[in-house]
Parts: sequence; structure tokens; C-alpha cells
Amino acid sequence: MLLAESTVLTCAHVVQALEKEALSGQHLRVRFVGLDGMPETRAEVRPGCWVLPSADRRGDVALLDLEERFPQVPGAPLVRLGVVRDRAVHTYGFPRPHDHGLWVNDAVLAGPAGEWVQVNSKLPGERVRRGFSGAGVIDKATGAVLGMVVTEYTDEQVGTAFMLPVEVIIRYVPEVARWVGPPPRPPSGPLIVLIGEIGSDVLPYLLAQVRRERRVAQRVPGERLAAIVDATGRTAEKVAEDVSAGISTEEVTTVLATTPEAVAVAVTGIDAARAPEEVLTGTVKPLVDKGATVLAQFAAPDSPGLRLARRWENERNAHGLERLALLVDMVEHEEERTRELVVRLGSAMAVPGRSADLRLRLGALRSAGERIEPGRVRRALAGTERDAEA
Repeated sequence: MLLAESTVLTCAHVVQALEKEALSGQHLRVRFVGLDGMPETRAEVRPGCWVLPSADRRGDVALLDLEERFPQVPGAPLVRLGVVRDRAVHTYGFPRPHDHGLWVNDAVLAGPAGEWVQVNSKLPGERVRRGFSGAGVIDKATGAVLGMVVTEYTDEQVGTAFMLPVEVIIRYVPEVARWVGPPPRPPSGPLIVLIGEIGSDVLPYLLAQVRRERRVAQRVPGERLAAIVDATGRTAEKVAEDVSAGISTEEVTTVLATTPEAVAVAVTGIDAARAPEEVLTGTVKPLVDKGATVLAQFAAPDSPGLRLARRWENERNAHGLERLALLVDMVEHEEERTRELVVRLGSAMAVPGRSADLRLRLGALRSAGERIEPGRVRRALAGTERDAEA
């Protein structure tokens, strides 16, 4: 599992299987199967970053330094939690004879078993087995890496394996903490659905919507719109062509590649287009999937295409709720660790309890469901995320 451009996290028993004596300074070879040409490079165990597994389900960590750098490969988004259970996960390993790898989907974290956490694979189907050791265990809802596969239960009739949580990995190899962060943000950008006639002051109205959205999130600067396209009476192809003309400048293309949420595009009169849903699927959705902020305007609550846009809003909010739940778990775990430290030091310092308030807000957002206008939920989510990450 790549953490940074020249650092790999894996299991000590994987390294030990490659050499008779797995000692710091030994040379190994690492292959990047998912990259063109499957490049290889030499690696060695970082001194002091090596813990063999024990019979009572403890340890099994090795940190490797690569001879070459791979800056084009994103590092694993590690998330540090306390007790990890009851989450759907997936992982990617290399069981024989699958030299190019194999996914296991819909596995579930059952709960702690010593330092390790039990992972149950659904049977019949592919299960976590020999060849998955060292693979990241990925939370399906958020894409966060919660731990690393360390072993399987050898009975082939039982889809059980074990992972080492990130929290425990850091306990053995503190250097790994530098690569821990919040869960990844949703890959899609915010879709702002506007209902009702805009009137003559189109630009000021649309900019006010962008300002309101970004004021809540406090992440993305700027208030300009890269393109405003009126879809009234137009084909989906013509709308896509006009939007493309607005965002194809060198400046906008660069921003879209680096900070996509900073690119805002407005498409008005969608319900009056020749094929409203084609405008949504052919122009609006691809932009949202790239991470751009898209304003989609409809004339009335029963407008053609509005139901599809609302569905996308609700799906993004559901993903945001899953991410927020992990953030709240992280805050709660950090508070528990701080309280334990205060007790050990004999200090009278009070530890702030932000997690209780955050959990209440999370519960309120979850109970809102689809009864509340999705834009309100999205903005409340953004504000709560901001406070959780503070």
C-alpha cells in the first residue's frame, strides 16, 4: 500500500516470506501492477519500522522506502479510528493465479479480535485469502482506508480474515501518522438546484447562490461563473457545446484540474430544453462528476428533469453523511485519547467535548432524510464538516 511517492506500508510476514531473514536494510522489489508497463523498483525496510506478527493476533507491520519515486500515484487516504466495526469494505489483492489482482466487494468489519479486526467476506463469492496481505481495507461509503489486511482464516468454507486498523499501525510505527487525514471528499462537486423564474438580473442572482454555497463550506474562494448557458429551446448537443466553450480557456481548464469546485457553471432553462434529461446527463452530470459547482435552474417544482437532479443531490448528501459519520468518529476517538493522556499525566485539564454536539447534528441530518430540501441538507452538512475538521 503506497502512502507517499516513495513509502510503502505492508505486512512484516510478506517481507519475511521473500527473504530468510527480514532485517532492516534488506533489499526487496516492489512492482506497481496498476501502472502502465508495471514498473518495478528496489525497496528496503525502514530501520525501526518492522514488527512481526505474534500468535495472539498482534503486530505485523513493515514500512518500506522505495529507491525510486512515484509522484503520479496518489497515496492511500488513511483514517484513524478507535473501535472499527459494522462497516462495509472492499479490498484488492493478488491471490494465485490472479497476477493482475482481484477485488473482494461487500466484506464487513465484524469487530475486534485482539489488536486485529475480523473481516467477513460474503459467501459464495470471492473472499479475502492468501495474496491479500498488505492490502488496504477501504470503506465503501467514503473511500477511506481503515486498515490493512494481515491474515486469513485458513478454512476455505469460512469467509473470514483479519485486518490491522490504522490506529494500531500508528502505535507500532508512529511515522505513519503523518499520512493520516480526514476521509476523502465526495468525488462529485455540489449541484445547486434552483426552482423558479430568475428575472432580468440573471448574473447577480446566480453569483449570490455561489457566494452562499461557498460561505458555508469556507473551502473554495472566488465568485465568478465560468459559463452561463440558457438551455431554452436548445438541443443537448448545443448546450454541451456552449458550456464547453465557456470552460475551455487555459485558466479554467487549469483550475478544473486542480481545484474543480472553484469552477462554477450555470445552466438555466433546463426544463425548456428540447430534451431536459439529456442536458442533465450529457452536460450537468459530467461537470459535477469532475468536481465543478453546477447551478441547474428549473421553472417549477414539477419541471421535466427536476426529479433526476434531485436524486443526484440526495445521493451526494448520503455520501456526505457517511463521510461526516467517520469524521465524528475520528473527533470522538481523539477526545478519548486526550482524556487518557490527561489521566496518565495527573492533569486537571478539561478536555473539550465537541464530539457530542457533532453527533447530535449528525443525527438530525440523518433524520431529515429526503423530507428536507436537499440544498439545505447540503449546506448544513458542509457547515458540520467544517466544524468537525476544525
